[in-house]
Amino acid sequence: MPTHDIPLTLLDPDGGWINAPVHVSELDELPVLLHFFSMAKDADSNDFASLKRFLAELGPRGLRVIGVDVTHSARELRDTNAVEAFAREHGLAYPIAVDDGSMAQAYGVKQTPAWLVFDADGWLRHHLTGSDAARRVRPMLERFTQYDTSAAAPAP
Repeated sequence: MPTHDIPLTLLDPDGGWINAPVHVSELDELPVLLHFFSMAKDADSNDFASLKRFLAELGPRGLRVIGVDVTHSARELRDTNAVEAFAREHGLAYPIAVDDGSMAQAYGVKQTPAWLVFDADGWLRHHLTGSDAARRVRPMLERFTQYDTSAAAPAP
């Protein structure tokens, strides 16, 4: 599946949001990392430590991180308290979409964790999985955040 044909506009979880909702319009001209994870895996398997580092280092340069919990039960979709508790336990303060499986399907996510990198125009450019995905995604994130979008333009 060609990655350039998948827009960020599919970001619309039926299960709701944890921490804060995100509207696609808030992401205009910003690179975005979608991190699909499963509560059935531990923090090391989901690689939350790398995710927090990316957010701390590249967030000031414009990177937006959005977690996507790939749910495993109808109960979890009806009552997001378990997802909220999981986020608190692991110090996940960024927005987390609670997915009923439709987002994972739309983005072609078949295993977790999955790291999806969208450019500032909202198009999927990289989709990585596997134990070394965090290491491989870092240079891509650095490239998409090479310019600080929060800084004022240089004086002429």
